[in-house]
Amino acid sequence: MVSPQVLRIVLIGILILTGITLYSQVNDKYITGKVVDRNMSPITLATVSLHDRNDKLILSTSTDSLGQFNLRFGVKGKYFVKVSHVGDKDYQSAIFELIDVNLGTLKLLPLENILEEATVEGRKKTVQVDGGTFIYNVENTLGGQDVSVLEALKRAPGVFVENESDITLNGKSGVQILLDGRQTFLSGKELTDLLKSLSSNNLKSIEIINSPTAKYEATGAAGIININTKKNQVRGLNGNVSTAVAYGISAKQLQNATLNYRVDKLNIFANYSHTLGNYHYLYGTNRQQNGKAYNSHTKDVDKRQKMSSQVGIDYYLNDKNTIGFLANGNFIFGGGITDTRTEISTLPSLLMEESLDAINDYYGQRTARYNFNFNYKYEDTLGRSLNLDADYGFFDKWNKNLQSNIYRDHQQNILQENLYRTLNGIDIDLKGIKIDYGMNLWQGKLETGFKYSNVGSKNNARFFHVDKGPDSLDNRRTNDFHFDEHTTSAYLDYKRTLGKWSLQGGVRIENSNSKGTLFYNENGAELDDDIKRNFTNLFPFFSATRPLGENQTVSLSYAKRIERPAYQDLNPFIYMLDELSFWQGNPFLSPSLTHRLTVLYSLRSATVVSFNFAYTDQLNAKVTDTLDNDKIVMISRNVGIQKHWSLSLTQNFTPKFWWDLTFNGLLYFIQNDVSFDQYRNLNLQQAAGRVSLVQSFRLPLKMRAEVTAVYNSNRLSGANTISREISQVDVAFQKILLNDKATIRFAINDIYKGNQSKYTQNFPGFVSNSYGYYESRQVRLSFSYRFSSGTTKAQRTRKSALENESGRIQ
Repeated sequence: MVSPQVLRIVLIGILILTGITLYSQVNDKYITGKVVDRNMSPITLATVSLHDRNDKLILSTSTDSLGQFNLRFGVKGKYFVKVSHVGDKDYQSAIFELIDVNLGTLKLLPLENILEEATVEGRKKTVQVDGGTFIYNVENTLGGQDVSVLEALKRAPGVFVENESDITLNGKSGVQILLDGRQTFLSGKELTDLLKSLSSNNLKSIEIINSPTAKYEATGAAGIININTKKNQVRGLNGNVSTAVAYGISAKQLQNATLNYRVDKLNIFANYSHTLGNYHYLYGTNRQQNGKAYNSHTKDVDKRQKMSSQVGIDYYLNDKNTIGFLANGNFIFGGGITDTRTEISTLPSLLMEESLDAINDYYGQRTARYNFNFNYKYEDTLGRSLNLDADYGFFDKWNKNLQSNIYRDHQQNILQENLYRTLNGIDIDLKGIKIDYGMNLWQGKLETGFKYSNVGSKNNARFFHVDKGPDSLDNRRTNDFHFDEHTTSAYLDYKRTLGKWSLQGGVRIENSNSKGTLFYNENGAELDDDIKRNFTNLFPFFSATRPLGENQTVSLSYAKRIERPAYQDLNPFIYMLDELSFWQGNPFLSPSLTHRLTVLYSLRSATVVSFNFAYTDQLNAKVTDTLDNDKIVMISRNVGIQKHWSLSLTQNFTPKFWWDLTFNGLLYFIQNDVSFDQYRNLNLQQAAGRVSLVQSFRLPLKMRAEVTAVYNSNRLSGANTISREISQVDVAFQKILLNDKATIRFAINDIYKGNQSKYTQNFPGFVSNSYGYYESRQVRLSFSYRFSSGTTKAQRTRKSALENESGRIQ
């Protein structure tokens, strides 16, 4: 049920908004006109902006399919209009008094000496800043092409992927990942699996939002990363096909194809990508526990194939109204095997007394993610907009595993042998609806919205003992866990300019009502336990920006954020990885709340300095703890308080017209005041740094080269994990041919295999040293071909109603 309190707030907000809307329309004046090219053809989606006589931006809009625009404003004064469009010279009108005025037909002339598209893109800055958002232009890099989206993401400033599963921003965990403003339905390892299956060739840019406004979901303690795909701007039929082969420990093949067809009011688009081949991981742990040492080494071969597809349609009812339908599907299927050998010895001799050989044969695995979105959008030339999203999503995952555990003495004689079969499944239904409304008000912009979502999750685990006869079900290790959650949220956001200050403020309210039920068997009796929760939170946001001088700005922002547990982490049952290590959920996990303060300085968007402070209460972290005398268990817990400071510098250089450099430096300090229980309290502090340098070279004969170097120092991860330094150097080359329609690339990643993780975890009675390598050194060769016809028209971007809920699936 939706909370009555929330319904009252939404109703009051709608009534206030209606009154404001009627009042604001009384004294408005209209500025109209039409924008055409040199052939007098209408220009669609040209940007038309109104400025005061001091060149302060008042409001802006875009031209419709007829090239027409309509600006509405109500404050007397002197103003002028600017018009801009990609590939054309900007237009600026004369200054006029604010009255109802028709500027007539405005002709834009093409820029002179325009080079081919590849050259123009190559001169774009690799990293730009727009307000408080960092924009990493993936499409203009070489190393970011012909790889997975995850590999491209690793190159973004401040982003780091720990152990191929945990994405951090500026050294802090808790990042919300969006694809074109829509949530991915996944998090943790499942999220990185999805990002591995997507081709980076479709990427335009990666936006890093350190302090999201109230319009965004409150999830994401470290901020939001929005991955933007390319939007084709050509009428008619057009597309791109690319293929790449790579070799590290084994061969891999990546394929990507996009297709777009635009005619009259109809736009149809589709894309498909896959990643085929095995991926190899090598990792291990040396731990000391209760007077014994356990030295394990694992060879992990992931044989799953990954496929992704999308199809969509937009229909433009008229210049103001558009409806659309979008369907996404992602599929991961195939086998896998992990082979772990653990040598056990008594301290301090370190002489092996016995060993455990454990093999997990995942002989059946499948993950399927479906999402269907219906969208209606209204947008006029007066600054009013209405957006409606209705979503249905379904996530289905299961795996079948045959696990053997063989104990041997120091002479390799078999002491004991156990064989198990596990059948695990997860089904999640997601339903949501989201409404957003925006309007110009009092020389500013007001936005408000409402969202409701429902999530139903069913987890089941079956554990069998495998003997010579039929498999025997172990009721003690078998369970079903059902989780149902209703979330209601509403927001109000307003921004405007006062003097030299640009101010923005808002608040978001979110109510969550959930119930988790564990079904299990005890002594032949079917039992169930319920855990119910209901909580409401307010999430304020505020920012202030002002210029310091020519091409210099400084901004200050504050935001409150939340990090909710993944749905599967709430399942209390214990899963066995081998007979010495386990994974366990925690039904008592609470959301962690974070207060973020950001100060940002920008000079010509070439030099950007950012300072961030975050205070997190009820820090949610995955920790490794002891279980009995000789086992370990991995479990998510609310462990305490984290304080996080960071300072970053991003600098673009162009020493020569053929040589571009982008430098990013990050320093951060983490203080964790955490507690495992009343006897184990830890106060950990760690300073860390990250440096990256991208050098791009324009060569003769339409060739380019790129060298990327990255270094990460020792750092504190999670609650009590110290990760050791790593580094990586990549090189890439590109040649454009076939009348600029084809591209061939050659690249080598991690030339000297410096990206090998090492980390330690210590607390009283437990010491652990681990390592890992994920096949980062690869040689890659790719070929892509583009075809297109017609004139420019853009495919729409939309945000779904299930942005937050889908990100909690892992």
